Amino acid sequence: MATPTLKLFEGSDCLSNDLDGQVQGVQQGVMPGKNTRFNWQMSVENGEVGSDDYARVNFSVKQDGSTGIGLGRPAEPSSVVATRDPADPTRVNLQWSDPATDETHFEIFNSTLRQAKGAPKDATSFAWTGLPLGKQCFQVRAVNANGASDFTPVNPRSECA
Repeated sequence: MATPTLKLFEGSDCLSNDLDGQVQGVQQGVMPGKNTRFNWQMSVENGEVGSDDYARVNFSVKQDGSTGIGLGRPAEPSSVVATRDPADPTRVNLQWSDPATDETHFEIFNSTLRQAKGAPKDATSFAWTGLPLGKQCFQVRAVNANGASDFTPVNPRSECA
């Protein structure tokens, strides 16, 4: 949530306890993953009789709604490719692009078996071994202390092997 407040103090610094007027803008919600822009125009006048003190401000707040980013979460990985190893059909090699710079690790989810495994930060590949024969589909997400990105969507042409 974003809620702007403009305060007018009498005196030479804002540490004064003489608050002569204030106004609060309309609270706006911020949605992760959405491009958002808020414009506020605010003004406040001194409430004391005979004073002509005032303050005005115009400002904008812009949020970049890149996929997977919100409230400090890392960016979602992309371009996941799963390939069955011809030398070992119980092994699937995964590769992905890592646009995040702040992940602590990755979670790889086998959506066929409903199981998850981890990979270290900055990883762009992972080998899942011991799989049963048959089609296996995978999703990847980046994780940090603020939470996880969205999982990559399952694309049967590239994320299943």
